[in-house]
Amino acid sequence: MLPLLLFGLAQLAPAEGLKVQFVDVEGGAATLIVTPAGESILIDCGNPGTRDAERIAKACKELNLERIDHLFITHWHLDHYGGVNTLAAKIPIMKFHDRGIPESFPEDAGNFPVLIGFYKEASKGKRETVQAGDIIPLKQTENGPKVELACVCASGSVRKSPVFGPGPKNQPQQQQPDPSDNAKSLGFVLSFGNWRFLDLGDLTWNKESLLVYPNDVVGRIDVYQSTHHGLEVSNHPDLMKQVRPTVAVFNNGSRKGGHPRVMGELRRIEGFGDIFQMHKNLGAPDSENAPPTHVANASGNCQALGIRITVDDDAKNYGVKVGDQPKVHRFKTNEK
Repeated sequence: MLPLLLFGLAQLAPAEGLKVQFVDVEGGAATLIVTPAGESILIDCGNPGTRDAERIAKACKELNLERIDHLFITHWHLDHYGGVNTLAAKIPIMKFHDRGIPESFPEDAGNFPVLIGFYKEASKGKRETVQAGDIIPLKQTENGPKVELACVCASGSVRKSPVFGPGPKNQPQQQQPDPSDNAKSLGFVLSFGNWRFLDLGDLTWNKESLLVYPNDVVGRIDVYQSTHHGLEVSNHPDLMKQVRPTVAVFNNGSRKGGHPRVMGELRRIEGFGDIFQMHKNLGAPDSENAPPTHVANASGNCQALGIRITVDDDAKNYGVKVGDQPKVHRFKTNEK
């Protein structure tokens, strides 16, 4: 009877939900996603050297991953793709996705030839170019909510459909054109049932506004990864008001990102819930940081602690766990 009893217990075990692990790369970017089907997605892989690659590899081990199924590089700044060769030596990467490799890169002429050489070698025969509007095929579970990863912007263009409704009544405020590669970032909406997550890489102000004006091509989201680490040159207020997140996660460093203007704009959005930070912004007063319970690394002495979001298997609720703190902050998925 014992085998039958064990089988019955296995059938009663809860299904796995979706996980988003924000790995601390100290002001770079590395967002690790595990779908209910066990498929893994990494958006950006941090800085050159061993530090960030080791932290990502550790996060993969903690999530019981033996490989990374998809690596997406949002743009060609070294804090987003520089660690690829070291990471690829630590854990297999099955597919690489990017906006296309430029022939030259004057913004970082010293590092680019070496780093892009590493990237080409690691991704050889496994690369795909992503364009705005692309839907990346993902594995699905038999009875669970649908999982989808949609590219909403790439190479300075934004997707044209679907349209979720009209954007702001007046044309959003513009800044001087941004000639940097930030403005060409890949950006994604990850959906799991009604639960939705927005990651726009380092997209800057003018391009952000195109996502919501004249038409909203993003729709309402639940979790907002602060764009460009929460810097003021990104995080257009009209975009944030339009997508109306409940939760924002800042992948900032102790002295990079987490700008008070961005935090203030978020807090004024109707229905907004909480801000979570990878690091306390040491250049801002306590009143312009999230409370200590919402900050993974609260001092200048970095402990490399991350933030994890776990979406329930029915996608109706989700929790946010900060660093090594025991509390899980619970939220209800928005009705779209």
